[in-house]
Amino acid sequence: MHVLIYDGECSVCSRLIRFIVRFNSNPNLRITDLQSDWTKKNCPDCVQFDSVIFFYNEKQYLYSDAIIHLLATIHPFFKPMLVCKMIPVKFRDGLYKFIAKRRKQILKNQCPVMDKKMRDLFLT
Repeated sequence: MHVLIYDGECSVCSRLIRFIVRFNSNPNLRITDLQSDWTKKNCPDCVQFDSVIFFYNEKQYLYSDAIIHLLATIHPFFKPMLVCKMIPVKFRDGLYKFIAKRRKQILKNQCPVMDKKMRDLFLT
């Protein structure tokens, strides 16, 4: 099972989740948020990170690595995203943190309506 953990109170993250659900073709992907019971039980240390967290093949990815590996696993179309790993991590993570710091100003809070496809991917 591959697990994406995101900040359920973040509008940018919520938009990312809707994008992931729309394009996902990975039957092993599951999604949950930092505030969920699943996260508290299975990854209590995750709440200390200010990043999306992606668990894939026994590895934990944070910041830009999490986004790159997540996209590469949801659909073969996004596999070429792995070439972004050639960009220095300091630059990639700097951009990630720049956006994350301003995420509340970028998009106003929105609650997505969950359809069946989205509910099927979520861990509770």
